[in-house]
Amino acid sequence: MRVMVTGGLGVNGAWLARDLIGGGHEVSVIETRDDTSLLPDVADQVEVVLGDITDTDGLSTAVQKLAPDVIVHLAAFVDCERSPQVAVDVNVKGTANVAAAAAAAGVRRVVYTSSKAVYAPATGHLGHPTYTPIGEDEHLGPTGMYGITKKAGEDVLAWYGRNTDVECVSLRFGTIFGPGRLQRHAGPINTYSSLIEIPASGQPFTLERGGEEGDDLVYLLDVADAISTVVLAPDPLRHTAYNIAAGRVTTLNQIGDAVRAAVPDADLTIGQGLNPMEQPDPYYIALDGSRIADELGWRPRFDIPSAVDHFVGLVRERTA
Repeated sequence: MRVMVTGGLGVNGAWLARDLIGGGHEVSVIETRDDTSLLPDVADQVEVVLGDITDTDGLSTAVQKLAPDVIVHLAAFVDCERSPQVAVDVNVKGTANVAAAAAAAGVRRVVYTSSKAVYAPATGHLGHPTYTPIGEDEHLGPTGMYGITKKAGEDVLAWYGRNTDVECVSLRFGTIFGPGRLQRHAGPINTYSSLIEIPASGQPFTLERGGEEGDDLVYLLDVADAISTVVLAPDPLRHTAYNIAAGRVTTLNQIGDAVRAAVPDADLTIGQGLNPMEQPDPYYIALDGSRIADELGWRPRFDIPSAVDHFVGLVRERTA
């Protein structure tokens, strides 16, 4: 199968490329820069096309040339509160361009990486301390710009799914953590990855608050596995949206315990309280993952201790 990935040289894309190539599939990526530093082991097996998803004509030309069977749309803008116009341009217009190009080129399926942010803000029984798992058919009313643009992207894709021959599906991920996120993204979005990677590299890590906050976490390798599962699933899928998560929350204190077990000499301090990432519209949440489990048989392979062990091992290999 030929799979094209927008934003395919990023953190999620690197692990997805490994997963697909390992399964014998052809992978091409559309990226704004030719930086294969996150996937040096398979870079020679990935066709890189420089382009921008906001460039309507350029993207259409690239899709026609690459002729993929499936497009995975990973490219996104995340600093949405500070640059809302860019957020709309990339996350909404860019998604519309991907869908239009797919329809024009006869692509079979578009898999869109959405987010649990479409359910924000997670208040009442959805948040601390109950964290009632939320299903795909729950009310979507995001108030933050990231969630708003992700939901708009889903709505645009759904229209193309109803009105063209392209099957469009959105995957709503829990909080993603794993190797590579600190290298490509700065700021509080990396709280969970920092909590593991920094102590594993022998440096002290202190978080002022948030130890009691729970969140639904999904490891990067499980992210890649989930996307691959949907990419390769036979037609037609029964739903247009799937939650991708563990279906339970893990607190930062519990992650810290797992880090201390894997790195006994870790210099790690976590303050108590909630909202470690200082979200104005908090979406620390548990997702109901039964839909994809029942339909496609996908479940996370990593629990928190095994994910931490794997992550620590990769950090030690890199810093040895």
